[in-house]
Amino acid sequence: SLLRNMLGIPLYGYGLVLAWRGTSTLIFNLGAIGKGLGWLLVIAGTVPIIVGHLQLGWRTHMPSMNDSLMDKGLYAYVRHPIYVGGLIVFIGLALVHFTAPWLLASILSIIFFTVMAKLEEIDLLQRMPKYSDYMVRVPGFLPIFANNTLSRWVWICPALGLILATLVFYMWGFTLWTSFVGALMLV
Repeated sequence: SLLRNMLGIPLYGYGLVLAWRGTSTLIFNLGAIGKGLGWLLVIAGTVPIIVGHLQLGWRTHMPSMNDSLMDKGLYAYVRHPIYVGGLIVFIGLALVHFTAPWLLASILSIIFFTVMAKLEEIDLLQRMPKYSDYMVRVPGFLPIFANNTLSRWVWICPALGLILATLVFYMWGFTLWTSFVGALMLV
C-alpha cells in the first residue's frame, strides 16, 4: 500500500502529465465526434471510480487485517470497478488527445492497472479467506451481464469489429461519422 500510494501513483501521475503536455502531433484528428465520444467516455469512466471509492471507503487507502470482503454494489459485478473506470477514462482521453506519447501512456496504464489488480488480489487472498470464492463468482474487469458464460462475452466480437472497421474506413479517408455508420452497417 505504501509503495503504491507513495511511489507508484505519484510517478504514474507525473508520467501522464508529461505525456499529455508533450509537444507532438496528432496521429490523426478524430474530429468533433471523436472528441465528443472521448469526453463522454471520460465522464462515464469517472462514475465507477467515484462510486467504487465511496463503496470501499478508507479500505482503498489504508487496508488492514480487519477489512471485510466487499461484494455488494459495483463489486458484485466486477472485482476491480475502480480500475475498469480508469481504463474507460484512458480510452476516452486517447480519443480526445490521440498522440503517440498519450497512446503509449494509455497502453502503459492498462499494464499498470492489470499488475496493480494482480498484486492487490495476492494481498486480498492472504487477508480474506472468502476472497478465493469471490474470485470464482465475479470476473475481474468485464462485468457480468448474464449468468450464462457465453452470453456474457457475446458483445465483444461485434464491438471490436465495429471499432476496427471504423478505424479502417477512417484511414481510407472517410469522415469519422461516415466511417462509423459504414462500420455499423458492416458489422
